[in-house]
Amino acid sequence: MQIHTIAGKTARALWLPILMALFLSACGFHLRGDIVLPSLYERVHVVDKGYSDVGRSLSTALINSGSKMVASPEEASSVITILSRGIERRALNVGGKQVREYELQLTILFVVQDHSGKQLSEPQRVSIVRNFQNNPNAVLGRDNEEQIIRREMMQPAIIQLLRRLKAIAN
Repeated sequence: MQIHTIAGKTARALWLPILMALFLSACGFHLRGDIVLPSLYERVHVVDKGYSDVGRSLSTALINSGSKMVASPEEASSVITILSRGIERRALNVGGKQVREYELQLTILFVVQDHSGKQLSEPQRVSIVRNFQNNPNAVLGRDNEEQIIRREMMQPAIIQLLRRLKAIAN
């Protein structure tokens, strides 16, 4: 009787993860991974018009998604042009004469063309917003924190941009 109980517990322990995986796959759940881009982005040329941080980050993300970066628009199956990149800072919470909280907003405006130069959509905008606390007693730390947040905002903006690229191709 004791052996049967242990075997039953072992069988249940094996079936539970299998059933959970089956239910999760049936509902459409899947882990976020790399974004797989359509064949339109097989060979890409990025024009960044002086916004090199966006161009570098986008090129790296495209390579990680399986695209090949090409040196000229003539070789490309698509051309992505970064029209503008801006970071705006505004006060969110003011107490007395001190700003207690700031908001940073990163906005990237871009357009996509196919290999013949035909524009595939209207200019697209992606935007990321982050807030951070202002400690008036730690000016150096606040400036350092702001720079770190500005750099960290680029990653979600590029992911959003890749998703927009995928939607444009479909």
